[in-house]
Amino acid sequence: MKMRFLFKLNLLVLLLHQNLAIEDTQMEDTEMIYSSSVLSMVKLLEMEDSLKDNLESYVQVMQTKLDSIKLFQQMLQREAMTTLEEREEFMGNPLNAFPLLRRLNQDWPKWLKYLRTAIATKTTNAMEKKLKSGPSNEDLQVALKGFARIESFYDQEAADMAKGDLLGQHFGSQLTAPDCFALADFYYNQTQFARCTPWYRTALRIHQSSEGKLYEKVLGLKRKKIYKKYAKALVMEAFYLAMPNKINPEWETLANQVAVEANYRSTKDAIDEYLAGDADILQQEAAKHKPKPSRLERGCRGQWQRKSSPPLACRYNREYSAFLLLAPLKMEVLNQQPLIVLYHEVLYEKELRAMRDIANKNATMQDGWTRMHSDQRVKPEPEDRVLKLHIFQGNSESFSPSINRRIADMTGLEVQGNNALHLSNYGLGGYFNAHYDYVDLTKRPVNPSLQANYFTEWGGDVLATVLLYASDVRLGGAVVFPKLKISVEPKKGNALIWDNLNNAGDPDKLSKHAVCPVVMGSRWTIYKWINKQQQMLKRPCLA
Repeated sequence: MKMRFLFKLNLLVLLLHQNLAIEDTQMEDTEMIYSSSVLSMVKLLEMEDSLKDNLESYVQVMQTKLDSIKLFQQMLQREAMTTLEEREEFMGNPLNAFPLLRRLNQDWPKWLKYLRTAIATKTTNAMEKKLKSGPSNEDLQVALKGFARIESFYDQEAADMAKGDLLGQHFGSQLTAPDCFALADFYYNQTQFARCTPWYRTALRIHQSSEGKLYEKVLGLKRKKIYKKYAKALVMEAFYLAMPNKINPEWETLANQVAVEANYRSTKDAIDEYLAGDADILQQEAAKHKPKPSRLERGCRGQWQRKSSPPLACRYNREYSAFLLLAPLKMEVLNQQPLIVLYHEVLYEKELRAMRDIANKNATMQDGWTRMHSDQRVKPEPEDRVLKLHIFQGNSESFSPSINRRIADMTGLEVQGNNALHLSNYGLGGYFNAHYDYVDLTKRPVNPSLQANYFTEWGGDVLATVLLYASDVRLGGAVVFPKLKISVEPKKGNALIWDNLNNAGDPDKLSKHAVCPVVMGSRWTIYKWINKQQQMLKRPCLA
């Protein structure tokens, strides 16, 4: 049986004779980005709380005005007069005639002016001022990318996410019709039609709620608009499914024909009949056309098989310093070559809180990006904003010396002269794509001055990476090594350490790693790179 999922081709054939209706999109200026950090998005909570207070004041003033208008309305009440004689008798009374004439001459113009007067202008001006520092269109795009990343990486269904279901767990929060419509439009503009149609479908179903009238009256999101966009998306999806290796610019032109006003009734009837079917069938049909998950996505979904008898060990590390003889650290070896170890409970809540407080109060965190081509010979390029970063330089903060000493104890490496600690907080759907931490200058041609910087200021290539977890993460946010099929879940207080170079000082390609998208929670980490040239006395074979 032909899948009902492709019924839209028949819809298109019926409507080809109609005129075109093509919509335009607009781009606006960029502003500060909130969605690249959960900590930054906390400020949006404060912003909306303030706006809610303003709205409450506005409602109170509006209610006062409404009470005044209702009182005036009551003052105008009189008995109904259905005949001309009754009206003449009423106006024959000077106690009725004079007040009416005066009201129409003096009162009604003033009432009209009062009705037109803006309510609580001071309050609305304050709200307008706050919104000037609100999220920009670019910020919304970053958030949409992050949300879409969660959906695709973890293979989530639009209808389930809208109801508050994430990775098999149910949460109280739900999406509205405007939320779903924005996600659908995002996918449509990315030409990901198989992903946008479920969101348009979900937007239509949610729009049937009582809030739908508000969406239409205030936000301008009418059901007719959703129907038209959904019909276009269904037609485009049909073309792409039928001819996945061929892109024809005429498809958009043809799809627009279902959105003209003359076709609306037949388009709506066809979609209503389509939506009356079993939603599970639609999901099953859509699943047949989803691409196979990548190795990284399988790792993030927890689909890697665990090694049956790994030659790994859990023990107390007493080796690298005299202090460890008195207070050994709990170490778990995850891999031998390259060496990957996980230390348990090595950070203290007091240290973590102090670092987060400084980053929050100083408001000095800057955006961090994932980069394309990070493992190729060409220059890496920014790809997505995914986190905010604050660098603690030197030993000005009380926690810096103690954390650096602990890092030296855990690694057995020299960290003097390299005291910087990088504190990062991931945003909505924040992740880090697969990359290497080493530079591999022998294979990436750079100018001599830049190469000198790596060997003098940086201290050579990155020998080891230290990643300290400063928070728990409820869902997502694992560090994965795709080539080794190793996944490490974030746990507050733990430290993940791995080598990027082998014993000869050459890059180890098995050290390639990534961070899975954060689904639920605020992912705080502290990372440090330990460079090669510092280790002349610690690891002389690297020289």
